[in-house]
Amino acid sequence: PVTQQGLKFIRDSLRSDGSWPIDTNLATWNTTLAINALAANGEDIVSEVDLDWLLSCQHTQRHPFTGAAPGGWGWTDLSGAVPDADDTAGALLALGRMRAFCSDADHQRVLASAHMAINWLLDLQNRDGVWPTFCRGWGKLPFDRSGADLTAHALRALSCWRTEMASSVGRRMDRACQRCWRYLQEQLRADGSWVPLWFGHQDHPDEENPVFGTARVVKALQELGLGETSHAQRGFRWLESVQQPDGGWSGSVPQQTSGKEESPSSVEETALAVDALLGNRRSEPGNRQPLSCEVSNGLKWLVEAVLADRPMEKAPIGFYFAKLWYYEKLYPLVFAAAALGQAVNCLAPQP
Repeated sequence: PVTQQGLKFIRDSLRSDGSWPIDTNLATWNTTLAINALAANGEDIVSEVDLDWLLSCQHTQRHPFTGAAPGGWGWTDLSGAVPDADDTAGALLALGRMRAFCSDADHQRVLASAHMAINWLLDLQNRDGVWPTFCRGWGKLPFDRSGADLTAHALRALSCWRTEMASSVGRRMDRACQRCWRYLQEQLRADGSWVPLWFGHQDHPDEENPVFGTARVVKALQELGLGETSHAQRGFRWLESVQQPDGGWSGSVPQQTSGKEESPSSVEETALAVDALLGNRRSEPGNRQPLSCEVSNGLKWLVEAVLADRPMEKAPIGFYFAKLWYYEKLYPLVFAAAALGQAVNCLAPQP
């Protein structure tokens, strides 16, 4: 029966052009990204999202391949998923967005799920303060090296739930955050950028994507109240310095830095950069700081791209350490929605 099921799955996943995808979907990952983007825009996500489905994606038994303990999420609701730090952090943030709108009974379910996930995430952290992808101590494998983007994402997830955790778990969360803040300080490059683990750019000389990594880290630092630190400000300045002449951003480095021809600006990187830079705006009651030139030009590029249906296009992103590039059709839509929603909130008149 197992062999027959496997053969059926192989037949069903065959694409019309005769090829097979590396994975059939990123349902869990994309859903949590969409929830967080829409919630930031004030959308009624509770009536749109199936809470039972999201909770059902949480792994409640030890994983047979990696030995991971129960509590984490993988990237899909299918059987091939493996619980990992990035998907678990995304799910925790999504549940954090939904908890305020849940019934009392659902709130208790969400809280129990989050408690198990937070303990799972804390147990995953390496001694140096870094979050790997899958398993603690697997740092020598290419897909489980140190990851600034993973660590920043985990920081955001823990911060989101800090006030609802018991004192013992809260103390563990505080210690974990202090350790990974030290790690992020150490990983800041001389030019002011951070490099992610799972996301690359094929036009970058080293196939890295520092725009993605830096945007993710400075957004996390800003949310944790660390946006005014020198490390975060260096990251913001670096993002501004690599903006392309047309107002957008690309995952590759500028021509004057690399000597290579500039790759075109993409919706994905532009939205991530704008979203991050918007968080660097300082405001006081009755005194809204105007948008910087970089953010204004980035928003102009992004709005024109949306009006031209460019979010329906997709750029290759990811898996640079494996020389494997993939397209994800929802990334430009989700990232653009998050950035534009953030802009609307920043520009809205204050009460």
